[in-house]
Amino acid sequence: MDQIVRPFETVTVFGGATLDRIAQSTAKPVMGASNPGSVRRIPGGVGFNVATGLARLGRHVRMVTAVGDDTDGEAILIAAKGARVDTAGIAVLPTDSTAGYHATFDDGGNLIIGIADMKICDRVTPAAVASLAVASGERDFWVVDANLPEDTLAFLTVEAAKARHPIAALTVSPAKAVRLIPLLDQLTYLFTNRREAAALVGRDPDDPGNTVTALAGLLAGARAATIVVTNGTEPLAVAHGSDIRSFAPLRAAVKGVNGAGDSFAAGTVHGLAAGHALHEAIRFGLAAAAMALEAGSIVAAPFSEDALAERIGAGPPGERRIAS
Repeated sequence: MDQIVRPFETVTVFGGATLDRIAQSTAKPVMGASNPGSVRRIPGGVGFNVATGLARLGRHVRMVTAVGDDTDGEAILIAAKGARVDTAGIAVLPTDSTAGYHATFDDGGNLIIGIADMKICDRVTPAAVASLAVASGERDFWVVDANLPEDTLAFLTVEAAKARHPIAALTVSPAKAVRLIPLLDQLTYLFTNRREAAALVGRDPDDPGNTVTALAGLLAGARAATIVVTNGTEPLAVAHGSDIRSFAPLRAAVKGVNGAGDSFAAGTVHGLAAGHALHEAIRFGLAAAAMALEAGSIVAAPFSEDALAERIGAGPPGERRIAS
């Protein structure tokens, strides 16, 4: 599993960008009633979170997505540019509204429900991304998220194989994860969580037998892809063929879970793009996730190369080989 990888000059992220409206209760929530709490408005989306996280960690990042010609789209562009993301690949569409995500969290920072309006992502077609895909440099690492249409995801995996770019996919949600099923054999890396992994293999996520280890093993099988299955603040599993390992997360005083999975993916891709072997890159991901958990969001996490190195040095995660 610890294959040697070469450093990459650029990471190109094809995915969703949203304006998030986050509500959090200040006390134990009462369903069906008004609850005291706070509401904030921040740029987000899986692709956006990964892109800005990588850029703040020192990587050269291109973002490919679409936003509306509205105040929400303007806020996303300002935030992306502020993180030093190359925004030349972000299309501003005058007839569409920027994607939005409304999420409600309890007083412990746990997600109660999230509603995503991602219709604008349907405009990110193969034709819309073709020139950007062709313009990629030789040493380019690609990341896609399942907010994109199925034909765009299929086009990008084929183009990545032609150009010999590694391609990592993020499943986004159980409903959208299934878009990646026909492409699993063509991916280099898959980042998913336990519920999304269960959707990919048609298993019940509430069955206690469907652990991250079991699901990672089912997804890996004879595939060449490396499968990473997370489970919130519980240990995660990494499978490459028959080699399955468990990694314990770093200790963190959890303020909120929003964006922790995206932070983990960003940190791991940062490590891979810097030329680290997978098991070392996972350490970067775990450190980034811990920083996001303690900050309450990926946007508030104090990401930098130095801060990440310091967090990694504070305590290595426990790694355990399950099978090989």
